[in-house]
Amino acid sequence: MIMRKTLILMFACMCLAFSANAQRNSGRLSLGVGLLYRNGMDVTFSYEHEMNYRHAWEFFANGYLQWAECGPCGHICPESFWRNYRTYGFGVAYKPCVVRGRNHYGNLRIGASAGSDTKKFLGGLHFGYEHNYVLRSGWTLYWQAKSDLMIKGADLLRVGIALGVKLPIK
Repeated sequence: MIMRKTLILMFACMCLAFSANAQRNSGRLSLGVGLLYRNGMDVTFSYEHEMNYRHAWEFFANGYLQWAECGPCGHICPESFWRNYRTYGFGVAYKPCVVRGRNHYGNLRIGASAGSDTKKFLGGLHFGYEHNYVLRSGWTLYWQAKSDLMIKGADLLRVGIALGVKLPIK
């Protein structure tokens, strides 16, 4: 419940703090939430710097949790959801544009990250596709098909879909 309130408050502050002016060679703050194969949930907060022809560099912070069924009760309870396996990471991704349209574009996403699972070092290689829909105010909605190859993690491969919003900043 505290995590949900924190995310809602952070999103509301981002909405109020930044103007909605989009331009080339600008930056965007984004927040994305996704579900990944084998009981995983992913939250990514990032800054994206757009270059020519919609190519971009993304600098991101990522949190991931994997839930499991509780042994004594046999279903997913708050303890087995929030405290099973959690990781965090910081990384960078290059996003070359491969599809362009009037109000939409698609990027490949190729990156790497480093972080921890609160006990030991964790590295990751990130590959995927992101499709963006630009709204009239400069805001952008996106979906992302992602696959993460985790090095020294409890799960080697994470595959799933994320949805998010990007806010333009000056």
